[in-house]
Amino acid sequence: MHTRLILLTLFLFLFTGGCATQDYRASKIRVQHPNWDSTTVRKVSNRLVEPGMTPDMVRAAVGLPDAISRTDGTEIWQYQVFVGDYQPKKETVYTVYFQNGAVTRTTGNRERLKTLTW
Repeated sequence: MHTRLILLTLFLFLFTGGCATQDYRASKIRVQHPNWDSTTVRKVSNRLVEPGMTPDMVRAAVGLPDAISRTDGTEIWQYQVFVGDYQPKKETVYTVYFQNGAVTRTTGNRERLKTLTW
């Protein structure tokens, strides 16, 4: 019984700690971008990138890209991580495509980004 109480307390502590971080992120984004609606602030603070978002929203959600390229009116942002032990190489794990200043689609796995802090 004592072990269950400790585990429950630990779980609640970790759960509320994550919520506090999420609330902090949302409030910081709200201050930096007062013209964004609450739905957008919530999505960005949850690090979601969806079609229609602007480059500012993507930067706030997942940070600056590691590489940017442009072809035929499409701007492509690539997010990369180092993989391998002996000779690590950069691997693109998440890509965001823009046309006319708005996200059209994303590919890859956003969860593999290791630089998602604060």
